[in-house]
Amino acid sequence: MAALHGLPLDAPSALPHVIRTGEPQLIASQEDYIRRCPHGAMVPYFDELDSGFAISITSLSPGGAQPLGAAWLVTYDSEHHSSPDERALMSTLADLAGQALRRVRLQEARVEVATALHKTMLPEHLPGLEAAACYRPSRDGLDIAGDWYDAFVMSDGSIALEIGDVQGHDVDAAAVMGQVRASMRAIAAHEPDPATLPARTNELLVTMDAARFASCTTLRIDPDDGRVTGASAGLMPLLYARDDGSHGIREMRGGPVLGVLPGAEYAEETFTLDKNTALVMVTNGEVEAPDLTLGAGLARAGPLAARAIHDGLNAEETADRVLDAAVAVDHLDDVAVLIIRRT
Repeated sequence: MAALHGLPLDAPSALPHVIRTGEPQLIASQEDYIRRCPHGAMVPYFDELDSGFAISITSLSPGGAQPLGAAWLVTYDSEHHSSPDERALMSTLADLAGQALRRVRLQEARVEVATALHKTMLPEHLPGLEAAACYRPSRDGLDIAGDWYDAFVMSDGSIALEIGDVQGHDVDAAAVMGQVRASMRAIAAHEPDPATLPARTNELLVTMDAARFASCTTLRIDPDDGRVTGASAGLMPLLYARDDGSHGIREMRGGPVLGVLPGAEYAEETFTLDKNTALVMVTNGEVEAPDLTLGAGLARAGPLAARAIHDGLNAEETADRVLDAAVAVDHLDDVAVLIIRRT
């Protein structure tokens, strides 16, 4: 690999030719190589071989598609003439490897899109607060689906926070997620009350006859005195963790999920977030799994967050630790974690 690294694609040699064109090259001997590539400098690795060697190079181009910029190269330590069966086997294996490589590249692109999208959901700076979030898609479905979070500064300097979950892991869930998140941010500019926000969003979804329902929690935090006002629409309770290692669960009054019941009303909760205390907001996938009840999931996530805060981890590291615990129990649902710490 070191010998081939940096070899130009337009070099008059067999390997670049295969990568460019997708045409296999079966070179029976060194003499055959020189005859085919008379103007091409020998690849250093080939120079080290005895004069009697053979090369087989097959492009990783699944099903005759465009070459993927990769090839499978086999060298033989003596002159070699491949049989039709051997060539058919190599072609089949190269095709399968090419299909796998294409799927890997497609998956990497999807993960990059999902990661980029979720990174845009949090601003770089929230005055008086340290915030971080992380997301992991469901094991079955798209890499971006129904879970979302948001944070933004209101006109009076308070911080609005949201986390939510749209039913499903498919294109419809992703579409509804985008609609709900955008709608809640637009409504918050005119209806900043945390209880009014889900009520207005619910009416909008009912009117739209949305394909899916959504659950969410909305908070409004005053970074100066730590006063928190919030409401829940069918989502998980809040967790809190302190730097002394203590932790607990805060149940949120609220109302039904969004998009189902016309005229639904949502109750508010008010409490104080002390300095050096973190709120942990999660979606269902974090605390529920086939072998994990809601109560057990909450009882596991709280100590993890508290231990991370006590150990001096920042919000991002704390969110990662809580998320990794969900992955470890074979989660099926999307998972989103939002950590807010008052500094």
